Amino acid sequence: MFKRLLFFITIIFLLSNCELLNIEEENPSFITIESIELNGNHTNKITDAWVYIENEFQGVFPLPASFPVFKTGNQKIIIEAGIKKNGISASRESYPYFTTYESQQDLVQNQNNIIYPTINYSLINFPYNENFEGSGLSLSIVSDSTNHKIEKIYDNSNDNYGNYYGKSVISGAYGELFECTTPNFDLPKNQQVYLEMDYKSNAPIMLGIYANGVALVEKNIIMYLNKKDDWNKIYISLTEGIYNYSDAINYKLFFAIPRDTTLTQNEMYLDNIRLLYEE
Repeated sequence: MFKRLLFFITIIFLLSNCELLNIEEENPSFITIESIELNGNHTNKITDAWVYIENEFQGVFPLPASFPVFKTGNQKIIIEAGIKKNGISASRESYPYFTTYESQQDLVQNQNNIIYPTINYSLINFPYNENFEGSGLSLSIVSDSTNHKIEKIYDNSNDNYGNYYGKSVISGAYGELFECTTPNFDLPKNQQVYLEMDYKSNAPIMLGIYANGVALVEKNIIMYLNKKDDWNKIYISLTEGIYNYSDAINYKLFFAIPRDTTLTQNEMYLDNIRLLYEE
């Protein structure tokens, strides 16, 4: 009789605890992140927040984000800024060259904690940075036509873009190609290498690398950038392209736009071209 009574008391106790747990799980705290601010006058396209609570991964949340958290009390919140690698929505990544944001938050059930993360670049200097603000240009024109050039256009309407950007125009016959290249770089083969840039164009832009070997120079198109009417920021991974030509002595980037004769002229605009890797 006693054992049977103890059994029923245990069952009642467990059911009560389950109900308490369910109530607790149904009443989470909440975190809201509207955006992640990059300090300094830099353009960016931060699309996601990668969130950890006490070093436990919570998920990737497209911004702006508001999400439930089944934790309470004082918690360490870690937020990493996420980007779309190569501009592809299915290739989201925590950007390796941004710092992380940390904050202690008191999480209370049914209450919303609004967090305003701020971050910086993790690099002190950029190995390559062409922002068209200097007196000269680091880009070289390799097109056949002597009419091809890169113009520096003055525009101070947005502090993040500086005062100048580069513009190239081609208006010749079918088959014409404008192409410009960066200087040569000794790029690392054992770490992530990224190219950042702002661009717009009325035709696709070819982007790639020249791998300079001892006796052979190989040209590799990494991707085509779709035409954009407005300025667009993109983060391009060069890691695989470099690895595929790991025997090269050094590398240089190229930007090219082929002639589309359905348009009166083809235009390419470039700004804030940066290489990022640990030197």
